[in-house]
Amino acid sequence: MAAPRRPVARGQRDSGLDAARALAMALVVAGHAAVSFMVTPVGWAVQDRSRNLGVDLCAWIIRAFAMPMFFWLSGYWSRAVMQRGGLGGFLRNRATRIFAPLAIGLVPCSLLLDALWDCGRAVGDRGVVAANIPKLAPSELPIGLGHLWFLYYLLLLSLAAVVATRIAARVRRPGVAARIPALAVPAIAIAAALLAIDALQPDTPLGFVPDLAILVYSGGFFAWGWLVHARPDELDRYRSHAWRAIAIAPAVLTIVCVTLYRGLEAAADPPGYAVVASGAFSVLCIIGLLGLCARYSDRPRALVRLGADASYWCYVTHLPIVVALQIALAHVALPGIVKYLAIVAVTIAACVASYAAFRGVRRSSRSHA
Repeated sequence: MAAPRRPVARGQRDSGLDAARALAMALVVAGHAAVSFMVTPVGWAVQDRSRNLGVDLCAWIIRAFAMPMFFWLSGYWSRAVMQRGGLGGFLRNRATRIFAPLAIGLVPCSLLLDALWDCGRAVGDRGVVAANIPKLAPSELPIGLGHLWFLYYLLLLSLAAVVATRIAARVRRPGVAARIPALAVPAIAIAAALLAIDALQPDTPLGFVPDLAILVYSGGFFAWGWLVHARPDELDRYRSHAWRAIAIAPAVLTIVCVTLYRGLEAAADPPGYAVVASGAFSVLCIIGLLGLCARYSDRPRALVRLGADASYWCYVTHLPIVVALQIALAHVALPGIVKYLAIVAVTIAACVASYAAFRGVRRSSRSHA
């Protein structure tokens, strides 16, 4: 049994959660970098000449828990911000951390990604996306959300959190979050959302009209993180059961893999048990990742802290770099694994370096102010 986690003092960094955030960001980059090497077309900008069906499974696994992990972390820290700064502080934080980057980056990112998708179309043919495959759902407007859909849905969930906390205060139940089982909300929300759309994973929303199923699905992970923050001992449970969760996850994944394999040749909706297994796999992976990070990253490390600090910046800036590199290397006669690793390494290095440079400029300007 793992030793109890040392309590984190108010205002002190949690090294385990820093590691989880940095790892989640690296997985998002790795997942997006893998898409061009998939055999199954999903509407991506380009398909590389080197494709392997094993990449499809790896990309599916990463997609199953990398973005849900980001929503979990957002829910966790959202409650921390609310608790520390009250409603006013929370709204100011959401305005500067979510709304401002979304408003500033929306048009440039959309135009740049549109241009890259056009370039990818010129470089090579793209396969037709099957109806039963999670794909990029295009926006009806000239400007789409692209990968910034995460910020858009996080903003909506933050507003929902404000409403929920106001309702709890009105009915004089301010501690209700501490009494709700932490896994009850995500289990119900995730299963309900996936069963409603009859899919193992939701599509990627690019339009501005919120997709209710995706909102509920993402909200389940956001609420889970929020509820875990309300009970400090919950992370200790994940720390203790991390290896059990990792051990169970492959068995659950086997059920999903059978359905995925059959789905390559049939457009029928997946069976309910496979949908529930897919949601359970995401939950188990998050418990395992959080637990292992808490278990083995209990001391501050400069590189991990930099990765955690840069994760938000990396998310906003990484996709155009990934896609540009995928297009440039699509027809280069190199082994796929070499091109893939180069895309991941160059993207992460460029994002982290630009973040460090930007942070240095900000600190310098403040010191001379």
